[in-house]
Formats: sequence, C-alpha cells, structure tokens
Amino acid sequence: MPRACPQCGSSKVRGASVHAHDGLRRMLLYTSLRCRDCRHRFWIFNPLKPLLLVSALALLVGLTAWFALDLHGSAATPPSPPATLPQTRAAQGDAEAQLQLAMRYATGDGVPQNDAEAAQWLAKAARQGLAEAQYQYGLVLLQGRGVVQDYKAAFAWIEKPARRGHPHAQFSLGELYRYGTGTPIDKPRAYLWFNLAAAQGVDAAAKARDSLVWQLKPEQLAAMQAEARRMSPGALSPGLPAPAETPTPP
Repeated sequence: MPRACPQCGSSKVRGASVHAHDGLRRMLLYTSLRCRDCRHRFWIFNPLKPLLLVSALALLVGLTAWFALDLHGSAATPPSPPATLPQTRAAQGDAEAQLQLAMRYATGDGVPQNDAEAAQWLAKAARQGLAEAQYQYGLVLLQGRGVVQDYKAAFAWIEKPARRGHPHAQFSLGELYRYGTGTPIDKPRAYLWFNLAAAQGVDAAAKARDSLVWQLKPEQLAAMQAEARRMSPGALSPGLPAPAETPTPP
C-alpha cells in the first residue's frame, strides 16, 4: 500500500489523529496520515477495516439470533413446579396434601399466590373431613378470599372442627356467636366455646371468656359450664385440662 504524500510526494508520513468532522465513512474504511515535510493530512484506503466491520456485524447478528432462540425455547417450556409440591398426591385425593397445596397457594410458597386456587383445594380437603382444612375453609368463606363471602357457610364449616376439639375453631366459633356473624348473637354460647378453647391454651379465648362473665346471668354461666364439662371428654384431646370454672358474679 503506497504511503506517499499526494501533495509533495514525500514518503515521510505518519499516522494522524481522527476528528469527529472527518465523517463516518472515512473513519470506518480509511486510515488518516500526515506528511512530515509539508504537514499535509490525507487519507488512504485500509482493506483491514471493512473485514473487521463485516466480522463485527456477523458476530452481532449471531448473538442476536442465539438469544432469540434461547428466549423462545424458555417461553415454550413452562417452568415445572418444585418437586416438593404435593400436587400429585393432592390430585389423587390425599386430604393432607390438598391442605398443604392450598396453604402454599394462599401464601405464594413455591407457586404464584392465588386465593381462588387455595380455596378450591381447601374445599376438597374440608369435604373429606380434615379438621384443619374445615377451619381454614371457614375462614376463607368468612373473609371472602377467593370465594364469595358467605357468613352462614363460614359458621357451618367452623362449627364442624370446633365440635371435634379444634381449639382455634372453638375460639372463632365463640367470636361468631358473640357478634352474631352467620348466626344470631348468643353470648352464653360464645362463653361456652371461649371456655373450651381456653382450656386448650388459647390465651385470647380466656380473655374473651372472662370479659363475658359480667354480661351473663348466674344461671346462664352455670348452664354453660355444665355443658362445657359434658362436651370436654369428646371435644378435647386426651390429657388436656377441663374447662375452667369462672367465678359467678354477685
């Protein structure tokens, strides 16, 4: 490649700096030189630059195509749920697995959070008689999470595990009786269920029970305490304390 100054013919040339106003075409395809004798600045074609430019474009196109194929493949194959999810057992009718799956959907643990999906699995487990599922499904109906809010249905579902000795269901049932949610207000019955839950260590139930003492007549307290004693052998688990006797108000 000749390196002679086109103005004076001198072969004493060196590389020159490139300026922004030189233009993109020159910068991409030519090399800038300057004559040492006359200081004339000129350009000569550089065959390596087009090769480098074509190589860079080919690399860019290849990377773009590779990323596009990779993203397409990822989108076409949805991620499989974690192996620890009890979906198979739940689909086969395992009530415990249905409850576990429902709680995961309710909290978004390993799956997208979905209240409607959680409610469906809770309903399936509850219909199989699982006490915790019946209680949780009752709360879902009570709050309207993923289902149409239904106080009467919530009361019916919470009552089932409460009668089987579920302490938190007993406390919740007492609250429903106390405030007339899904059932007429019945403070003596609320006292009864608070008393049963308190006997199983639910502190909030003990406080609620004691707050009702002064709102009930002595004969109502005596009747509810007697009923609690009758229910205790069947309603409470072995080894749990019997319902406490609350002092009768004067």
